[in-house]
Amino acid sequence: MNDTDVMVEVRNLKKYFPVNKGMLSHKTVGTVKAVDDVSFTIYKGETLGLIGESGCGKSTLSRMLMGLMDATDGHILFKGQKVGTKGFKNFRKEAQMIFQDPYSSLDPRMTIRRIIEEPLRIHTNFNAKQKLEVVLPLLEKVSIPEDALSKYPHEFSGGQRQRIGIARALVLGPEFVICDEPVSALDMSVQAQILNLFKKMQKEFRLTYLFVSHDMSVVKHISDRIMVMYLGKVVELASKHELFSNTLHPYSIALMNAIPIPNPEAARNRTLLEGDLPSPINPPAGCPFQSRCPHVQPVCGVEMPLLKEVEPGHFVACHLFADKEGTQ
Repeated sequence: MNDTDVMVEVRNLKKYFPVNKGMLSHKTVGTVKAVDDVSFTIYKGETLGLIGESGCGKSTLSRMLMGLMDATDGHILFKGQKVGTKGFKNFRKEAQMIFQDPYSSLDPRMTIRRIIEEPLRIHTNFNAKQKLEVVLPLLEKVSIPEDALSKYPHEFSGGQRQRIGIARALVLGPEFVICDEPVSALDMSVQAQILNLFKKMQKEFRLTYLFVSHDMSVVKHISDRIMVMYLGKVVELASKHELFSNTLHPYSIALMNAIPIPNPEAARNRTLLEGDLPSPINPPAGCPFQSRCPHVQPVCGVEMPLLKEVEPGHFVACHLFADKEGTQ
């Protein structure tokens, strides 16, 4: 792919949170590096899956991309321009977000019609008839009946609420959608329906997704490429097929081995991570994964591994591959 195919470009993005002590003095005693020098690109029409344990920085990263949180350092480019250059109101015509919790993300005091029409009220001068002409076809596409427009969120199931959230996100016709763990709060049977809906909407509206999840089987189903994060850093990035057939980073391997399989009696090799998760306030020098890694080396304790392209399109940050050529 070339530069014209790039939808989002992230350069050396950082988000640090100060840790204060004392009610009055607010003395800073440490810093949590929620996102620490992260760089990547998202291409038009693709789905980039973002995966990692809770606390790895996934949601912080997605909120910075959406402009809901300021970055400590680094740049976010959307179609070649810095996010916010033309104002966030204009940016949000082209970029929207679908949130994790379908219960708290919908205002319980609003009817479904008002919820879905809200972006149109802010960004257009449409009259009531014009708004309805946009909302009704979209409601049909997400399989919500027309009589739902006069109802309230509490009258719907979790899966239905997430469908309503998807309709609200798409009502302005955005090009880029951030999906922040949109199926993690749903039952397994409903998850599959919503994932298939995401793929259907992507094809029909030519959408580009950043799909955030902690479930490797979910991102495998929907993603074109997958980026693995650990303690604020990207540790592996590759196409879905390459990552699943040739997993390199020890942390990614552990995530792969945690995917449930249908046959409980089937033999499988597991990578059990030992040791404690490092404190994000006081992480160890060198590689942040060293305290849990089964392949730890002396260099891991003193030097941070760089994210390197060890094979075409396959990046990994691990000293096991330090002799490979090419860096990102």
